[in-house]
Amino acid sequence: DTIEIPILDLPTHLRCHSTPHSGRTITTRIKIAKSTTAFIEVPFAHSIHFSARKSMCDNCFAQCNDDNDDDDDNNHLEYECDGGCGVRYCTTSCKEQGLIRHVRICHLIQQTNDKKTNKNSQSMNESIALLISLSSASQPLQNVMSMMMDNSTKKVLRDTAKAESKFRALSHNIEKEGKVLESRGAYADALSVKNLNGIGIYNAYGTEVAVALCPTLAMVNHSCYPNTQQITDNGTCRLRALRDIDIGEELSYSYVSLEGSDVDRKTAITDNWRFVCKCHRCVGGECSEFDARHTCYCGAVCYEVDRTSGECVCNHGRVVVKKPTLS
Repeated sequence: DTIEIPILDLPTHLRCHSTPHSGRTITTRIKIAKSTTAFIEVPFAHSIHFSARKSMCDNCFAQCNDDNDDDDDNNHLEYECDGGCGVRYCTTSCKEQGLIRHVRICHLIQQTNDKKTNKNSQSMNESIALLISLSSASQPLQNVMSMMMDNSTKKVLRDTAKAESKFRALSHNIEKEGKVLESRGAYADALSVKNLNGIGIYNAYGTEVAVALCPTLAMVNHSCYPNTQQITDNGTCRLRALRDIDIGEELSYSYVSLEGSDVDRKTAITDNWRFVCKCHRCVGGECSEFDARHTCYCGAVCYEVDRTSGECVCNHGRVVVKKPTLS
């Protein structure tokens, strides 16, 4: 009853397959030691929300906003795209690496920056930004289609179609972008995976500042009692083992916050991903030791937390860059 699912560039120590019980899932062929990286993937596409564009590196996702004031010049990364689109980088090395892909879409981002002509809502601008990033990928857009699409309501269908239309209305330069546009409807379909599969990137205050799409990571199943922590840094999305993971064991991470009641958590999972979670926690298993070690006050799963502080600390490690103070 097990069906193998071939995935390009899947690490050899992992196996992707489908079973009647778990659906699509990723298991390990080797024993993975506690604290080591179980899986790592460079996002197929990502978009930084406009409010964080000056304070977040477009290449490695490092941030410098340590006082939650985006208007403060000290919270702006120093190295800006020479094209004037507003994208920034934390180092010259990140700028050099990021520009390899960014040059294909800089002219498209510039067109979305004009506040006089851009009357879109914040969510629409974020959708267009993600479509721009998707269009710059060197791999086929079809690679994203393996992710679960959210076509659950007429509003979702209407919003994704509208975002595609606005994206197509931009002045494309096919020679600069290096490839022709996909057939009509393809970008709306690609965008529809964001709600169920998008990896949120957060600042130190727990506010989402960017989103990334990782088609292979999307194959890893959810658990409210997971064996890995999902981390986004250094331009990658990765899974860090919370404990030793045995051969043949399924990798898992939590899609949701563990804060709040069991009923609310289970309802959120069912409403958003349309499955009933039957993990150790959801069937009434003991989780106090796990939570003391790995569950932050905000409900996020971390490798290690200090619950004596009484504060959320899970995102503090993301603030790793600060623009030098000029004397």
